[in-house]
Order: sequence, then C-alpha cells, then structure tokens
Amino acid sequence: MNRRLRRQFAAPALLALGLSGQVLAAQMEDGQAAYDRGDYATALQLWRPLAEQGNARAQNNLGVIYENAKGVPQDLNEAIKWYRLAAEQGYAGAQNNLGLIYAIGRGGVRNDQIRAYMWFSLAASSLTGDVGKTVSGTRDVFATAMTSQQIALATSMARRCQESKYKECGFGNDAAAFDASAPAARTTTPAIATTSHVVTASDYPPQSIRVSEPGATTGSMSGTVTLTSVISENGSVTRCAILLSSGNPRLDQSACTMVKRRWKYKPATEDGKPVSIQYISKIDFPPR
Repeated sequence: MNRRLRRQFAAPALLALGLSGQVLAAQMEDGQAAYDRGDYATALQLWRPLAEQGNARAQNNLGVIYENAKGVPQDLNEAIKWYRLAAEQGYAGAQNNLGLIYAIGRGGVRNDQIRAYMWFSLAASSLTGDVGKTVSGTRDVFATAMTSQQIALATSMARRCQESKYKECGFGNDAAAFDASAPAARTTTPAIATTSHVVTASDYPPQSIRVSEPGATTGSMSGTVTLTSVISENGSVTRCAILLSSGNPRLDQSACTMVKRRWKYKPATEDGKPVSIQYISKIDFPPR
C-alpha cells in the first residue's frame, strides 16, 4: 500500500495519558516526518515505544516498516504481529493491511482468501468516503475468486470478531459448519508464473522521463502499486485494474502495462482443465 493511503488510514489514536498526550502526539508526528524523509531507523526508534505501550497507530506503522523492509529486513510475521495488535483495537488501517497480506500471500505467508475477506470487511465497516469505497472495492474484487461458501464463512467470522470486540477472530466452530455444507472439493492448481516479475528500467514510464517529471530523472522516482489482474486460460494477463495507487498516475499505468505485456503464467486449473483466475499483486518500483 502506498504511503498516502496508509496515512489516510493512520488517523491519530493517542493514548489517554493526560498531559503526556501532547508529548506522545509529537513523538508520533516526529516519527512520521522521519519516515517521510527516508530516515526509517529514527521512525522505528520513535514509534516502537508507543507501539509497545499499545498505541494502535504506532503498531500499524511498525507493521508497515516490517512489511516493506524500510530500514530492516522484510519480516512478514513481525508485520502481521503488529498489524494484528492494532487491528484488535479496531484500527481499520491495520485491518486492511492484514487483508492485503493474506490476499497477496507473499514472503512465506500463504494466500488465505477467507482471512483476507474477513479483515477487508472489518476495515470497510468502519471507513467512510473514498477510502471506505477503495477497501470495499478491493474486498469485492477479491470475492470474485471465492465460492459462496467461503464468502459466507468469512462474513460469519467478521461478525463474530466484531461482536467479541476482536477477541474471537479465528475460524472457530464456523469451519466445521463450512466443511459440512461445502460441496465435494474440486482439484485445483494455482497459476504459476513462467516469466520474471522483477521491475526493470524499461518498466518505468518513459513519458515521465521525457518531460522531466519530478523524481523521474533524479533517482527518486519510486512507488508501490497494488493491482488486480485476470489470468486467462492460456496464461496471459487479459485485464488489469489499480486497487491502490502509488500516487503517480503514470507509474500506475506503467504497472498495468508491464503486467499485461511481460507477465505470463502456466494457467490455473480446475479438475484438470485450464481456467481463468483473478489475483491481487503488489508491485514495488525501486528508486530509479
């Protein structure tokens, strides 16, 4: 998720500690300023004590740091730990970030459609405006690759999680009901990439370089784009749509152009027959 959207989710959630609240607020914002200028070590140093004291915004931000390897080795298990602590306080940004991790299933964390849908739903239920529409849209796109039974289970889990004040957010007894009502399982295989997904110099927007767009020629153009793509029965990408913008429209468009031009797959199958499938992917454009 790009920085702009994360900050929209990161509404102040200050600790109720009387006069010290202003000090903590200043520490949070000092950490944000350090993060924005690329001083991730200072941001981590400022945010970690707040996160350990239970500040949901700081916990979410630590999750961002560990998920995106900002000044530390990428550690998705550590990211999930901090996101979960914030999510269990009802912090919508962390709930959405958990949904994205489970939806994308990267870095050793397996794709989990049901948990992804559950966390997206919880985030969407407390967000309004454009951000709420974005999260709801991400959940609905993701749902197109789920069965009705999976959606029903995820919806039931989200309701129980919310009613228990985020104390019961696992599968619980719903899993048994799901297994009992589900039809006989089909034999499926995922789509498997047959081409590299590494971003290369040719994947950057050439128009941005031609017009000397800020960042395009100074080594600072970068960004993260989260998109959804449809992989057809022949293994090519036939559709691409941006879910979370990098904040740079040309970079967003270049991500979709790259995916449709270069990404090829051994198609997904169902009972031995090739089928189309919809995936969510996160693309990091490193500084050029």
